Amino acid sequence: MISSPEYRTRQQALETTGKVQFNEERLVRVNAPVTGRVAEVLAHPGNIVEPGHRLLVLDSPDLGTAKSDYAKAVSDLERAEKAVTLARELFQAKAIAQKELRDTENDYRKAMAEKERAASRLRTLGVPDSQLSDIAARTDTSTTVVVTAPRGGVIVERNVIPGQVVAYGQSDTPPNLFLISDLSTMWVLADVYEPDVPTVHLGQAAVVTLPCCPGTRYEGRVSYISDSVDPQSRTVKVRVVVPNRGRALKAEMFVKVIISTGSAKVLALPQSAIQQENNETFVLIVKGKDEYERRPVKLGADLDGAVEVLNGVTSKDRVVSTGSILLKRTVK
Repeated sequence: MISSPEYRTRQQALETTGKVQFNEERLVRVNAPVTGRVAEVLAHPGNIVEPGHRLLVLDSPDLGTAKSDYAKAVSDLERAEKAVTLARELFQAKAIAQKELRDTENDYRKAMAEKERAASRLRTLGVPDSQLSDIAARTDTSTTVVVTAPRGGVIVERNVIPGQVVAYGQSDTPPNLFLISDLSTMWVLADVYEPDVPTVHLGQAAVVTLPCCPGTRYEGRVSYISDSVDPQSRTVKVRVVVPNRGRALKAEMFVKVIISTGSAKVLALPQSAIQQENNETFVLIVKGKDEYERRPVKLGADLDGAVEVLNGVTSKDRVVSTGSILLKRTVK
């Protein structure tokens, strides 16, 4: 049987490797809100938590100081409020000068600002507004702070034990007491070599597979392309966000990544037309009646029963596609 090479559409893809990481946009690091000693740890790695879930209890002298500062600020504000009321009455009676009234009003505004500052500090430490009245009345002098989860997710890391002393504000990069991540999606950072970077664009479809389970596919899209090249590997990091079904993807896993980079028209021949002999790949070209020519060819990708031909033939050539295995013995 004789056939001619035909153009087919071939989906182009870039195959590379990558590494799984937590989705940084859904990851929260819990630091110490105050310096203190860990009295109790209430959560553990693997726990699923909701916002406000109790993580640990700190015993902190700083909280006692903050409560004392708030109580003093409330007391100072009350005195300043009485003083400004009296000053206004005296000014109306022309018993004091306007300058004295302005000074008293300035003291009142300073006392108000100090109270708000002290209240804000308590809120930062996790003290609710409902407790402020008791603190102002000095009936709440507890020094324990309950640290809660700022968002929901799974506790993927814990770096604290009972009795440990944790510090606040002593470093630009404070240690993480807990890491909480939403594991419904994960990041895959793929390595793309410099020559292949122009073929990768935001939004392109990508498929991630695990070495252990090549049949299981995790599909996503390119969401970020780094603007720098790794000086050691000469690769650019490309990020793909994929759903994490059954939490099978784990941080630091190595995976295979296939990025769809478009499609192209390629010349193809049936697999039956391709012959190999003495490490040579060739086809039989029909030159005339009962006249054939061996033509070396270079092959590309398989195309569902056909094969891409990179060079050696054109669409105008007539190629033996069936029975060529018998003819090749007679054609030199």
